[in-house]
Amino acid sequence: MERKAGLIPDLAPQFGEQLENKNWGRLATYHVPANIAVVKEFYTNARRLGDHPAEDYLSYVRGHTIQCDPDSINRFLNTEWAGEQCQFALNMEEGADLGDVESVLCVPGGNFQRNKNVAVVNIRRIDLTPLTKYWMAFSHANIQPCSHVSDITVNRALLLYYVLRGLSINIGQVIANEIQVCANTINNKAPLGHPSLITHLCELAGVNISAPPFERPRKVIDEAYYRQYCGGDEEAQLVPPRRPRRARGPP
Repeated sequence: MERKAGLIPDLAPQFGEQLENKNWGRLATYHVPANIAVVKEFYTNARRLGDHPAEDYLSYVRGHTIQCDPDSINRFLNTEWAGEQCQFALNMEEGADLGDVESVLCVPGGNFQRNKNVAVVNIRRIDLTPLTKYWMAFSHANIQPCSHVSDITVNRALLLYYVLRGLSINIGQVIANEIQVCANTINNKAPLGHPSLITHLCELAGVNISAPPFERPRKVIDEAYYRQYCGGDEEAQLVPPRRPRRARGPP
């Protein structure tokens, strides 16, 4: 479920500045209770059956056609995309300088974790700067849904990197792609992403969303969240103290 987010000017003014520069303010504030039945029907009917590219970014709920394409999402979020090149998409195709990604997202000494084949896998949350942790919580709730919070995958880390670097990002395209991936995920136990946004889109298309059950928005991401989960004292709470080694006795 999405989460509202505070601008926390006293703790991390850059977050509010970055939201304003990208005109993403509505992305942090629009959330309302999601209609569970409507969202489930949306995802059931959005699932691709065979190869039907014409049905991309489209679903049906109670006889209404629901447009979930990038332009429709951008219009709802007031982030109209003028058609210029999305620097995020372009750089994702060309590849990023992982060393620079680490320098932007991580505390000194933090870096990407690698597998046995030396391929980058993720960045541990404890290696991220406080601002990056706050952006990670915001992105995992409202842009690229993810319930796994102990680390951040490469693709999700790259989105935050381009946000912090100030590159242009077609947010409607990013969210539309996430909805499409969620619709075609085989795992039936996976949480359904962007339920509040989908409820809004269905209401705009004429669907009656007034009947329960509803899912309430999760707790707001705000100063209290930042102090508890993003501040410098967090690691001391998460990492247990090492036990002293026992001295070896005489042979």
